[in-house]
Amino acid sequence: MNSELVHRITETAQKAAERIHTAIPATIVSYDPAKGQATVKPTMKFTTQGGNIIDYPQVSGVPVVFQQHMGQKATIGFPVKPGDGCLLVVSEQSLDYWMYGQDTGTNLKFDLTNAIAIPGLFSKANAVVKEACEQDAIIVDVSGTRLTVKSDGLIQADCKKFVINASESFKVNAGRIDLN
Repeated sequence: MNSELVHRITETAQKAAERIHTAIPATIVSYDPAKGQATVKPTMKFTTQGGNIIDYPQVSGVPVVFQQHMGQKATIGFPVKPGDGCLLVVSEQSLDYWMYGQDTGTNLKFDLTNAIAIPGLFSKANAVVKEACEQDAIIVDVSGTRLTVKSDGLIQADCKKFVINASESFKVNAGRIDLN
């Protein structure tokens, strides 16, 4: 009798846990940079209570994470395009107060409508990331135009055109560039 009760409780808890979303790989469908929000399509399958296996629906209004600090005065920005991979991280509570400054009465916990997208998740390795790891460097590469910052202090730019816009004069001692 006791083992039957434990079995039933375990089974109920497992079924409830299966309906909790936490993090799901997804693909960017569209991105609105003015709002900082994307429409995304989870790339996993969902099993309905009836046992049918279906695709997840698209989710719209998903905030996209970028590295931003100092009250958004220090930002690393990059284009987010349809087809880019991302990781949807599902909040345990509604994001309404955080996003809009007010509670909308939504009480959806672990729901896909309360997800944020972290762009850059792909199922295949990237040659630039591999090279950065091998060189112990940070490499910014956009279709072959490249800036490499190495741990030994070397900064290398591989590009067709290099423009420096400066509001004040500066000097580069080793390579000898003096702008006044």
